[in-house]
Amino acid sequence: MNLAQLVKSQTFATLLQALDAAGELTAGRTVEARLSSLEPDGTATAMIGDSKVALVLAGTQARQAALQPGTTLMLRLDPPDEPGGDLRATLIETRPPQPASRTQASTGSPAPDPAAASNPAASARALAGPLLGPVLQRQAGLAPLFANLRAVAEGSVSLSLPKTLLPAIDRILAQAVPAERQAPTAATLKQAFQGSGLFLDTRQAAGLPAPRQGDLKAGLQALRETLLPIVDALSPEPKTGSPARRDAPAAQEPADQSARPAPPRRDGPLLAQPAAAPSLTAGEKPLAIATTLLDQTEAALDRIKLTQYASLPADTARPDGTQPGGRWLAEIPVAFQHGTAILPLQVEREAPRRDAQGLSPPLWRIRFALDVEPMGPLQGVVTLQGRDVGVSLWAEREETSRLLRGAAQGLEGALLDADFASGAVDVHTGQPRVMQPTAGQFLDRLS
Repeated sequence: MNLAQLVKSQTFATLLQALDAAGELTAGRTVEARLSSLEPDGTATAMIGDSKVALVLAGTQARQAALQPGTTLMLRLDPPDEPGGDLRATLIETRPPQPASRTQASTGSPAPDPAAASNPAASARALAGPLLGPVLQRQAGLAPLFANLRAVAEGSVSLSLPKTLLPAIDRILAQAVPAERQAPTAATLKQAFQGSGLFLDTRQAAGLPAPRQGDLKAGLQALRETLLPIVDALSPEPKTGSPARRDAPAAQEPADQSARPAPPRRDGPLLAQPAAAPSLTAGEKPLAIATTLLDQTEAALDRIKLTQYASLPADTARPDGTQPGGRWLAEIPVAFQHGTAILPLQVEREAPRRDAQGLSPPLWRIRFALDVEPMGPLQGVVTLQGRDVGVSLWAEREETSRLLRGAAQGLEGALLDADFASGAVDVHTGQPRVMQPTAGQFLDRLS
């Protein structure tokens, strides 16, 4: 999958509006356009085949995009906002202009960045990184949202809202992996990872259907679209002629900033989110309920965007000139009787290496973190290369470490029974060593 498409399709969603004078373009199609000209006021022209199309940059984010004449735009055409209106388009991918010829060079036209042309991921990071500031400010953990959604679904919060809200809430709660009666299976975790929202934009760009078990990001988007008109209808602003809630800032920052988890990073530590208590209580007014859920939904969507950004390929190649392997980060809700905890799961694949014995098998690593009582904070990494597997676990509580050491021998035997060549299990007390962050990560301006 081209993860470079992920951040572009979500950062530049509804970036451009396309008007086809000939009427040959239809909603639902994905077309390739070549940018012809770009004016300071945001108007532009592009060629789609032999047709000249007028483009309008929609919003400040679009004006900040590093677009220049000659750039190839992959556009998915969307229906107009109103019947008979102009088609809208979502920018799926950009490709820099081709290297300039002698004639072009003599005119003084700017040459494309060779590094960006050879590494689309680097270009995606360079384009998306400066636009993530508001997302970093609004993002928050998913655990508080799941706590409130669960309280509403179970009826512990007095709710006098449209019936359309409950199906949207149930769709989100169904994405949580059940873990109360038995541990999740490998197949269950695989499905949850695929439906975590990480791959939604790439699947949509490729015209693929959503996973059969649903998708968390798609569910959150549907919940947001359900809540927006409810908040607008309940808010007093529309009645007085003031702008509706739809144009207000998305999610409000938590009153306690320390309660908001740090943003996910490609090279950062995994941060488990323990189950939270619902902040909504019985007797809350409908507007307060809907507004709280909308704010938390927006914050959860922003956090998924950050996991998508963290999953973009690294900008740098190996010393031998080959590209590094992939690394994907997702946060998966896991439902327990006392609440829903969030399990960060990082899957990493190192490409095969050539040594004296030939080409080695690819190395896979799966990292995870979980904070659930009575075990407390727990982290682990599972490595697999060929038929060799290794498991390392870190528990912050000594009592939990003792329990895990007592179970390690049985786990090692089970791995050998499964025909693995080796199956060492190491248990430690404390936390794993944190990797030093590489360039291109977020800057903490508060420290």
